[in-house]
Amino acid sequence: MTSETIEPIVSKTTTDDGGTVLRLEFQFASPPTVLWKHLTDADKLKYWFPCEMEFEPRKDEEILFRYADQKPLRGTVLEAERPSVLAYTWETDTLRWELTRTGDNGAQLVLFLTPGSPRHSATMAAGWHLTIAGLDDFLNKRNLGQNPALWDVYVDRYRKQFAD
Repeated sequence: MTSETIEPIVSKTTTDDGGTVLRLEFQFASPPTVLWKHLTDADKLKYWFPCEMEFEPRKDEEILFRYADQKPLRGTVLEAERPSVLAYTWETDTLRWELTRTGDNGAQLVLFLTPGSPRHSATMAAGWHLTIAGLDDFLNKRNLGQNPALWDVYVDRYRKQFAD
């Protein structure tokens, strides 16, 4: 159990067709098999993910993203290779999670996020930074609930970092 929240390596690139891709890389003390369960099991997702998800991690399966008192958002599983790759759409965004075992029986988690609206890249990077830090908190049995002041700090950080 660690006491510090993990810090990601975050970058933004542009694809050949002009699309934006955010890359968030995190190091975890847990192996890929454990992280896979936390990316795919509704009972584990509910503790750290921003909404409830209903899906089977199989290619072409539909995903429902449920928020309280709202119509569900939809997505589709694009790729699911246990325990190394999970990719899906979430409305107009595409998320690709890659898990790689590290030498210390931990894992590197890389989230490639293709936002439907690139102008929101800084807020999306800040949101996923906090969300995945919440997963680390959950795995390390720390209290969940990020300091709201961190939101502004991260949005400002990523706006400056992504400024062209």
